[in-house]
Amino acid sequence: MKKKFCVAGLLLASTLALGEEKSIKLEESVITSENTETTVADIPKNITVLTGEEISQRGAKSVAEALKLVSSVVVKEMGGADAAFDMRGQGATAKSNVIVLVDGAPINSIDLSGYQTSNIAVDNIERIEVIPSGGSVLYGDGAIGGTINIVTKAPENKLNYGSLNTEIGSYGLKKQHLTYGTKLGEKLLVEVDYLKKEKDGYRDYEKDDLENFGFRTRYKLDKGEVKFKYNYSKNKFRAPGSLNELEVEEDRTQSNSNVWRVDGKTEKNNFAGDYVYNINSELEFKLLGTYAHESYSSNGSNYKTEIKYVKPQLKYTYLKESYLVFGGDLYKGETKDFAYGKGKSEKNSLGGFLINSSTINNFRFTQGYRRQNIEYKGDKLSNKKFKEDAIELTGSYLYSDSGSTYVGYTKGFRTPNTDEINAWDGEFIPQKSETYEIGVKDFVGNTYVSSSLFYIETENEIFYGINENGDAKKNRNLNGTSKRKGIEFSLEHYFDKLTISESVTYMKTEFKKGKDIPGIPNVKGVLNLNYKFNEKLSFNNSWEYYGNSFANGDEENKGKKVDDYFLSNLTAMYDFQDGLIITVGVNNLFDEKYYNYVGYNSKGLSYYPAAERNYYVGFKYSF
Repeated sequence: MKKKFCVAGLLLASTLALGEEKSIKLEESVITSENTETTVADIPKNITVLTGEEISQRGAKSVAEALKLVSSVVVKEMGGADAAFDMRGQGATAKSNVIVLVDGAPINSIDLSGYQTSNIAVDNIERIEVIPSGGSVLYGDGAIGGTINIVTKAPENKLNYGSLNTEIGSYGLKKQHLTYGTKLGEKLLVEVDYLKKEKDGYRDYEKDDLENFGFRTRYKLDKGEVKFKYNYSKNKFRAPGSLNELEVEEDRTQSNSNVWRVDGKTEKNNFAGDYVYNINSELEFKLLGTYAHESYSSNGSNYKTEIKYVKPQLKYTYLKESYLVFGGDLYKGETKDFAYGKGKSEKNSLGGFLINSSTINNFRFTQGYRRQNIEYKGDKLSNKKFKEDAIELTGSYLYSDSGSTYVGYTKGFRTPNTDEINAWDGEFIPQKSETYEIGVKDFVGNTYVSSSLFYIETENEIFYGINENGDAKKNRNLNGTSKRKGIEFSLEHYFDKLTISESVTYMKTEFKKGKDIPGIPNVKGVLNLNYKFNEKLSFNNSWEYYGNSFANGDEENKGKKVDDYFLSNLTAMYDFQDGLIITVGVNNLFDEKYYNYVGYNSKGLSYYPAAERNYYVGFKYSF
């Protein structure tokens, strides 16, 4: 019954196209595509932009929860690890095939830990930009699946402002978030914030406690600006491990002490600087730099990671709507293991890129090229160097004031991370992908439309599994060509008080002699309805649909498929118009019994049950 209701809602919403309200979607600013500000309309990709307002309206409490409401992203969560974001069927290696950025700077590590987004306060997010299969030229190694840029709010040009946000909810949720900003003189803006969140979790032996402190400055120059950010976070967590089918039927909230359970903590310091200078009306210079230091300990493991990143860039506008962007990036990553192996691993790279975008009448053409040198060093790594290329070619035709169609070709690459190399079978080489894409975006009546078809071929795919002889699982380059093809389709309708958005991604994957890539649902759909009763009261109802898939690790497709399921969340907000906002919400409204993760091994399926129906209420006061 629930499935019929949701499908009917999708069909009904997609037929509504009344009114003449002007679109703001196509004019939304985006910086991810070429590290220079442009608009959704100008990017020849099927980009999705989630604004901070939308994230708040939909009741998302983390970056992972926000991205669940994007059909082109499948969020994977397994106890003890930060969520992985899968775009266009990357499967088990999604964390190494998608680059996650904060304000344009990659936060991916050099090992399997990938990126950490749970320590980012959603209240500080201006918007999230999602570009499937985008970024191989601008960011290089690991952008095969695409890029996700989390753009944070800059300090405001006000003398005194701030907010206090507190929240309580099911499973022992308690959250307090304080923000204060001020203006020092005419040019310097400063903002600090402190976040503390505690949560016991849905299952036994599950806990997630986070403390986060942030400091941000913004200094205005006559022809540019300088930004500096510092962030400190400390996270203590426990994860209960997996259950078998009988244990799930007995009690899905239990923890099995006989399986791997996680008890760990992380501590991270992150520094970032951003300098922009407009040399003249044609030349803009940017310099971005970050330094991150993280320590991690869990179940006997203990290691520290350092990441240094510098990216200079120059943009030359040679005609009104034509420009050239060229620059480079230097990346140095080091991990020290103080427990099992007691060794050091390094991954360093130096890259240069060139992007040209030219407009001729109603046509826009973009060409991009990158060369990247990558070097591995370490106590357990044999020194090895690679020289890799990335290419991007796109063409767009602007057939009306709001409509455009585009075609694109991208060649990208991904080298192994250091953890993969430490458990590798044979000689390792980079995997390479070619992506072909056609799409259209427009605003018709009161409806924004965006759709794309894509086809991806990957050679030497890096994968953890058994070889053709059935030997023990290790990381290796697969023989043959992996294929991913699909369609992404989204609509957003604007009415007087109601906004309805729907998006659907259908995908077919193939690797290892025609087998499906495990862990990838064939369909993901999202429906969101937001209704503003008046200036004070608003209501939001979101729906997510996940199609069936083979369990993670079932590379031979021998086990039964994981069932499809629907999720629905409900949020209501009341703004007193005096600085106070009250939010109440229900997650998993219809109490769906589903799983964050389902694994497969010789003993059968292993389950990580997800939370049942749960509630929260929040109070935010701003001044």
